[in-house]
Amino acid sequence: MTSIKRKYDVDPTDPIQEPNPKKPLVFHDNQAPEIEPDIKQFSSDQRLALSEEPICVVCGKYGEYINDETNQDVCSLQCKEINTDLNSHRRLKKKKQPVEIIGHVQDYVASNIHAKLTNYQEPLSIATQSKQLVSQMLQAHEVEVKGSHVPKPFSTFDQLSSILGDTLLKNIESLGWSMATGIQRQAVTVGLAGRDIMAIAPTHSGKTAAFLIPILVHCMSLSTQDDYKRRSGPYALIMAPTREICNQIETVCKRLASGLRNIRTCLLIGGEPLPNQLFRLKKGSQIIIGTPGRLLDVVTHHPKLLRVWNIRMLVLDEVDAMFSLGFGTQVKQILGKFPESTIRQTFYFSATFQDKAMDGLVKRLKQPVELKVSQQADILPETTNLVRQTVLWVENKSKAKKLFSILDNPKYFVVPILIFVGSRLGSEFLTRAIKKKRTNLRVVAMHGDKSQEERSLIIKGINQSEPAWDIIVSTDILARGIDLPTVKLVINYDMTTTLDDYVHRIGRAVLKDNKMGWSITFINNEHQHLFEPFVKMLATKSIAQVTPLPTQLKRYL
Repeated sequence: MTSIKRKYDVDPTDPIQEPNPKKPLVFHDNQAPEIEPDIKQFSSDQRLALSEEPICVVCGKYGEYINDETNQDVCSLQCKEINTDLNSHRRLKKKKQPVEIIGHVQDYVASNIHAKLTNYQEPLSIATQSKQLVSQMLQAHEVEVKGSHVPKPFSTFDQLSSILGDTLLKNIESLGWSMATGIQRQAVTVGLAGRDIMAIAPTHSGKTAAFLIPILVHCMSLSTQDDYKRRSGPYALIMAPTREICNQIETVCKRLASGLRNIRTCLLIGGEPLPNQLFRLKKGSQIIIGTPGRLLDVVTHHPKLLRVWNIRMLVLDEVDAMFSLGFGTQVKQILGKFPESTIRQTFYFSATFQDKAMDGLVKRLKQPVELKVSQQADILPETTNLVRQTVLWVENKSKAKKLFSILDNPKYFVVPILIFVGSRLGSEFLTRAIKKKRTNLRVVAMHGDKSQEERSLIIKGINQSEPAWDIIVSTDILARGIDLPTVKLVINYDMTTTLDDYVHRIGRAVLKDNKMGWSITFINNEHQHLFEPFVKMLATKSIAQVTPLPTQLKRYL
């Protein structure tokens, strides 16, 4: 056993002896083969601190001992172990007798460091829920739960206000979230407890917030422990199969993290300059979001920047899509870079776990909580009948060529044309390409980096009786909430990540007087996770509303 100092040297046989803080009693490895009965092994064995008594730097209970390696107050051997690990840049090479981190204040809390720091305890409104009420709530939201010592679900985010803090709660409310979705009700509390999660949930069920909210809470705990050092971390890694999904996750993450001290994101995806991303890593980021290809490149060639040994939380989003798109080998190679000595929290989110290739991932989980949301909860959105929809199978490398062939065809070229792309950088690059190839066209890029004045001028130019622009290349900033009555053709150069976003985009082509507009969408294997629901949605339309589908999609009819 590692040594630990008691704060006071007191003779228990002398009832009148006063404590002497100058002589700490030290117990060494060679003094006793077993733990002394009066030395607390676990935090749960220790009492709360009284007024003016020292408190444990890890959990806040009575700091009965001094950690001989950090000279800080701790309450037990368990907190001594955590305190030493958090204050060391590397583990001691000396082999120590393992002390299993169990017996937390609540049996549903995991044994990893950030779970201990966050110390999630169910608020009274959640803790007092009866088993019958919990069962009825989960059943009403079609959520199945498997696992031992599962934290109780919640209903509204303000129930978790004491854990989330004012800033994060305000950010959640600013997104229009108050009542949690089915997957969020259970996954958030499980995540706050630091437990591993394996969740099967349909697209657009709220799973992004289900893992981002607990991750942000844990990142705040770890950042506080590290004195808010900019280069501390990264604490969390989120992996998704496509750039569009990664962009969407980072957008939500930034909005949730707004105003939180020392919480920064870094996006590692293909199609964008690597030096810019490496610079972001070097400056310091606590949450990494990326695609398997770019992540594998960075972790292989720039390991000192990504520093996977610091990562405490790992999220694999759309796991089934990653394997079906052929990224399974890359995912396993990335996970192979993680040191086995670090206790991590892992989240797996997928539409299905039927692929045998994913069995190895499931075995990595430690006492996971399994969540399943009924697929029936995912109701297909309804597209407008006032837009004729054309879907074309176009590989990424052929997109530009196909776009120019459409622009050169008088059948389609009716200005103004609205082209949707997946990123701000993509908007700028495509705008420059069109200007270079078609110098006679008036083309403008529209995205979130534009000033409010620039945005207003662009929208005003679109809506003039004689439009100021022939082509507008935009991110989803123009997909909803803005009236664009003159747009006759919408081109989805980059397909959306959800069907709801698709419906909003093509709705931009609805014309005045109920005249039919047109939408053209490029799609390929990168969007395979949408194929089945997308085809089912289009199948409800008449031939006049949807042109014949590509051969690759017809098998889903």
